[in-house]
Amino acid sequence: MAPSQRRQTILTWCVVGGANAVLCLLIAASPAHPIYDEPWFLKTVVLFKDRGFTIDFLREFPGAPGPTFTVFYALTDRLLGLSFPWSRFVSFALLIAATVLIWRILKTMRGSHVPPPLQSLALLAASFTALPTVGVSAGMMLTEMPAALFMLVAIFLISKIIDDKNWRSFSIPAALVCGAAMAAAVLGRQNYLMILPCLPLAVRWRDRVPDRHDMLRIALIGTVILLLTVPVFLLWGGLIPPQSAPDGDGISLSNGIRSAGYAGVIIAFFAPEIYAPLIRKMWLIVAIAIVGIPLSCVIDRPTTPLASLLEPLLSEPMIPLAGLAFNVLLSLTAVAFLIVWANYVWQERADWFIRLCGCTALLGIISNAKITHQFSSRYVFVFLPFLVLAAAPAVRSNWHQPIRLAIGASISLGALLSYYLAG
Repeated sequence: MAPSQRRQTILTWCVVGGANAVLCLLIAASPAHPIYDEPWFLKTVVLFKDRGFTIDFLREFPGAPGPTFTVFYALTDRLLGLSFPWSRFVSFALLIAATVLIWRILKTMRGSHVPPPLQSLALLAASFTALPTVGVSAGMMLTEMPAALFMLVAIFLISKIIDDKNWRSFSIPAALVCGAAMAAAVLGRQNYLMILPCLPLAVRWRDRVPDRHDMLRIALIGTVILLLTVPVFLLWGGLIPPQSAPDGDGISLSNGIRSAGYAGVIIAFFAPEIYAPLIRKMWLIVAIAIVGIPLSCVIDRPTTPLASLLEPLLSEPMIPLAGLAFNVLLSLTAVAFLIVWANYVWQERADWFIRLCGCTALLGIISNAKITHQFSSRYVFVFLPFLVLAAAPAVRSNWHQPIRLAIGASISLGALLSYYLAG
């Protein structure tokens, strides 16, 4: 490794390590009481402790996300008995576990999925912790972190089942566990169902013939997911618990734009090389502007990012203008992301792993338009592991990598701080 590259790698590690250290300090200094959605979460834990995992518990379950996080945190509370703010470190521990799983997945897929020039796979995985949207999910007791961890366990198992010849002898039991882990993820965040239509993309083809062993294992995984989740959805009469069913009615184009826009920002920080086609084809930039600027008018209200931090710094007339400017920027980024991500996945379509993760990420990001009650960048975090895993081959170690991650970490930590201040 050249001295300049070694310095850049060390600097990037310092940025990632510093971001996680600051995250720990923020958690330790966070409010010693539940804030934002945490009171609702505690309500579900109390319900679970009272009823157990019964039909009555599922019927009376409040909120839109499923019960995975409730069961997980109830068991954690029984084992650790942590009080606020220390209980929030459970989410941080899940972030570290998720990062280790991403590293293990990249290590399994290294030969064909992280081509040279490549950097340390550990650093590539650790960069996940410094991306926007991570701070809030890792610094609060919310629903998405347990679901994401279960999904990463499943993706790790798929990578082993498909690509690791040493796993051939027990790939069937591994497929069963994989399906159960995916089912737990789906029951934690229902839009993880978007992986179901994408699972067949993991089947490899040889001489235009699908691999029968892959087909069997993928079919088994899908069957287990359906067997474990469909009874719950039938009990609810839909994908959302009855008490929150009205919140899931309709489609929100505004939230779909926000979701794609946030995803586009994240990819710009993690793997800006994916945006290279925009530089080579300037007419695409013009097309994005023609579509994106009018599309910003569809967003239902001006949104000021990091409102708790920025609004005190802005004069009264500047607040709505900042919101409008942010909406335009978000719409442009959303259109650009959808174009370059679809192009990237298409160009890499021969790679089953990028097909699976890339298409799941795309469908998942779009599926956030079904969230109509409210919207948060946290909802993009649910599919952030898929974005990172699919984009990993495009990441290049360069001089601006630590700068990009430092900015991304600042946004992530600033968002978490704004939640703490609001609470």
